Amino acid sequence: MALRRDTAGFGLDHTAGLNWLATSAPGAAMERLSGRRARRRNRPADLPRLGLAAIPWILLILLAPLSGEQLKLPGLDKAVWLGADLAALAFLVLRRDLTSTLFGSRPILLLWPALAMLSAAWSLTPGITAYHGLQLLATILAGIALRATVGLSGIVRIVFLGLLGGQILSIVLGVAAPGMTRGLSGEWSGVYSHKNVLGSLMSLQLLCAACLFLQGWHRLLTGAAFLGALGLLASSHSATALVAGALGLAPLVVIIAWRQGNLVTGFCLGVAIALAGIGILIAATHGAALSTSLLSDLGKDTTLTGRTILWQFGIDQFWREPFIGIGYKAYWESPITTAPYLHFTTKQKVWFFHNNFIDIAVAFGTVGLLVFACVLLDTARRIIRHFARSPGYVEAWPILFLAQITVLICFECPLFVNHGVHQFLMAAILPVLRSPRLR
Repeated sequence: MALRRDTAGFGLDHTAGLNWLATSAPGAAMERLSGRRARRRNRPADLPRLGLAAIPWILLILLAPLSGEQLKLPGLDKAVWLGADLAALAFLVLRRDLTSTLFGSRPILLLWPALAMLSAAWSLTPGITAYHGLQLLATILAGIALRATVGLSGIVRIVFLGLLGGQILSIVLGVAAPGMTRGLSGEWSGVYSHKNVLGSLMSLQLLCAACLFLQGWHRLLTGAAFLGALGLLASSHSATALVAGALGLAPLVVIIAWRQGNLVTGFCLGVAIALAGIGILIAATHGAALSTSLLSDLGKDTTLTGRTILWQFGIDQFWREPFIGIGYKAYWESPITTAPYLHFTTKQKVWFFHNNFIDIAVAFGTVGLLVFACVLLDTARRIIRHFARSPGYVEAWPILFLAQITVLICFECPLFVNHGVHQFLMAAILPVLRSPRLR
């Protein structure tokens, strides 16, 4: 510490130095001391450099969500995920010394692929269920390998750089061939298959750019990327992604206030409680009118763009097999379910119910819902404890990610899917137990 060097010539230890400063020149000395502490608190931490090992992961984040139809590269996502699966397998073979530590850090999360593969025993389509369950396991293993390879700070920067590439490609394609990136209502999809994909990824980019900017990492680049992601998010017209981005950034406001000290935290908490009280009062008196107006402002109707119809089909199927479900992916692959009628009714070839809870209830019944809830609660507990031990902005990113996920799981299907970016990152954000070097 700088204070130790300053007082070493007087033969004083750290405590004596503080007492000498306080008694000799209380005002100026304490002001200098508080200034040094403030500078140390606000000084960006030196993040470890990203090595060559980060390049394949950056390419994964960049290429996996891209639309093969628009880029004329069909099967691109499958090839990228196959490479990720092989990399995860190679990691497990080459680093067998870490296998027990890494797996021991994620016992509840690993129940997901175990349940998916086990459900082949009662699935309507056992072969397809086992295959997709194995893919789900590979996705989670790839996330574990990512955390062990680059650490949390590396993950945030890898996701940021991969999505930055997607931002640039979306803007270039939007200028060069606007007909390929815009829908009938003017919504952008960029280089991705749907506006919701662009929206969800740009809302994720907001979290990465904000944390890295506050951490002090290349602020010009991260600030520009934040503004660019905000513009693309608005252009996507994806209401779900917009709400997810807002809710994902909300914990960051709390963390910033908390880092400023108890006085600022108490003031902000008081304002938040007052605003919450006003909001509850307004909602109680004008709730119906507000909900209709909000849906209209977000470009949604009372069916949430047909989602409630999907949900009703899923809930009906759940009550047919409420305990263990009909198997992972079986509803969409079996010819004896109501999936063909659902496709006919919605006039869309959807492959999930736009609600993670309903998808899991149909596939695994009540057992799956319990496992899903346990994973979410355990993940929240562990990442909050990890942040409490090291309260930096990069360490706050998993909290923001989980806050964003809480919106997406209600209106999309980001988790419990094989070869999904959010599922991949869900496995990566969990801290590693019993091995501080990998935290």
